[in-house]
Amino acid sequence: MINPELNSQLTALANERIRRNPLRYYVWLPALRVTDMWLRPRTEMLPLDSRWWDFAGDTESSVIATLWGAPNLLFLFATVMGVVRGPRPQYLGMMLLFVLLRSAFLGTLPNPEPRYTLECYPVVLLLGGAWISGWRGVTSKPDASSMASEP
Repeated sequence: MINPELNSQLTALANERIRRNPLRYYVWLPALRVTDMWLRPRTEMLPLDSRWWDFAGDTESSVIATLWGAPNLLFLFATVMGVVRGPRPQYLGMMLLFVLLRSAFLGTLPNPEPRYTLECYPVVLLLGGAWISGWRGVTSKPDASSMASEP
């Protein structure tokens, strides 16, 4: 338990660090928090070590968690490709604004958790699906015989 004197010393130290480098506190650290939330393997419900990056501590759990992280990276890659190269879904700007604002909000929380990004995954899946749907190449144009049969 921290006594009030130690608490005030730690508060003064924190305020000094924020004053010395506000960009680090208000921009860099929140950006790292958000990046961690988006890239962390989704293993909260599995009986794995929460320190998934510590291969020396529990190699088996770390390998399994890393393998579970691979689909997450694939989803995010497909999303980025859907934005860059996929067919544009209606209201794309609104969806991206939602994800951006949600991520910015999560960066301001003192105790964010990766599960807080799950509300954004419908957008992630939609944009990834848009990219995959564009794999067929150029959209097929109706041929002349089908157009002639229309009244």
